[in-house]
Amino acid sequence: MAYLVTGASSGIGRAIAIRLANRGHEVIAGVRRVADAPASPRIRPLLLDITDSAQLAAAAKEIERLDGLVNNAGVTLAGPMEYLPLDRLREQLEINVVGLLAVTQAFMPAIRAGQGRVVMIGSAGGFVATPFLGAYSASKFALEALSDALRQELRPSGVPVVLVEPGSHKSQNRASTEAAVQADMERMGEEAKHHYGRAVDAFVQFCRRVEDGAGDPARVAAAVERALITRRPRARYFVGADVRGILMLSRLLPTGAMDALLSRAVGLPQ
Repeated sequence: MAYLVTGASSGIGRAIAIRLANRGHEVIAGVRRVADAPASPRIRPLLLDITDSAQLAAAAKEIERLDGLVNNAGVTLAGPMEYLPLDRLREQLEINVVGLLAVTQAFMPAIRAGQGRVVMIGSAGGFVATPFLGAYSASKFALEALSDALRQELRPSGVPVVLVEPGSHKSQNRASTEAAVQADMERMGEEAKHHYGRAVDAFVQFCRRVEDGAGDPARVAAAVERALITRRPRARYFVGADVRGILMLSRLLPTGAMDALLSRAVGLPQ
């Protein structure tokens, strides 16, 4: 079996590439720097910036057949929606939504040739929006819609589209997210700091606590492997008690109660 995993340099993507390779599969690891790819005789690094159409087209010409594509590459940008620079929102959507679809389109001929499937890495942020993560949630809500549509459209062709929905898992990206939100707050100016400065500081502390208790990305990798190899995969796989808990609460609690719960969790003034 041959699988392409995007965003394979760190976190969940790296864990997926390593697990698949260790289980005997051939892995093409999409990375932005070859040196960042996991080291394994079964892993072939592939320079892949998912927002670079020329690079995508060149990479697609190299790969004739795939048993599966794992769309994992993405970023998390944070900040108050009232002041969030629009270029940052565009960046968030360009990578997490447009880039993801661009990858899927580019490699669909290889997936069809291999009678393969597509696995999308979703998030709890795709069905519950948290304060200061509005841009990220917008991208993940969009991913849910995009995946649902693709699943229905590709069903007659026998190409399964599966969403793997992780809760909070260890990631090297949280440090860069924290640095980005602090830099963006500087760009937003004194008025934004006046209205949101203390709340954003509390949010950063919340993110650190989440990271301290986050799960092992290997659990997500195991779910992705199941989604890739099981004969009849489910439409969605939820990974982690926290994501199941959030989903259940979002369905049971009134909107006001859910808003209050999330606001308290991140330290937003009541």
